[in-house]
Amino acid sequence: MRYLHPIIIGALALLAVSVSALGQDDEDGPLTARWIATELAGKPVEGLTLDYTTDKVSGTGGCNRFSGPITIEDDAVQIGPLASTKMMCEGKSELEAQYFSALEAARSFVVEGDTLTLKADDGHALVKFRK
Repeated sequence: MRYLHPIIIGALALLAVSVSALGQDDEDGPLTARWIATELAGKPVEGLTLDYTTDKVSGTGGCNRFSGPITIEDDAVQIGPLASTKMMCEGKSELEAQYFSALEAARSFVVEGDTLTLKADDGHALVKFRK
């Protein structure tokens, strides 16, 4: 028992060092960003978010959370298929469906300052975001 105490303390110290290393930012880690939608189909919106890493997208449609794959190459983007929770929020389901459809229809993007615009095949703006 006398030797067990130093072993436990050593193991706890090693665990603490390992956990702190996992919490540090990795400079070679995935690119991440968080955006808040300001316009959908040219109309002002609130409560819609978009978070992404190098290969995954998630966020909220104002009521439900969503997630799915994302592929970015140069200024081309492909989002989806998206999966979402299915909570009922009165008065928000139509806007949410439009938002999810717009994300999946996006084929290109432009970043100008703190503004991200997702565009359709024909180049028209689907959704605008701010950081």
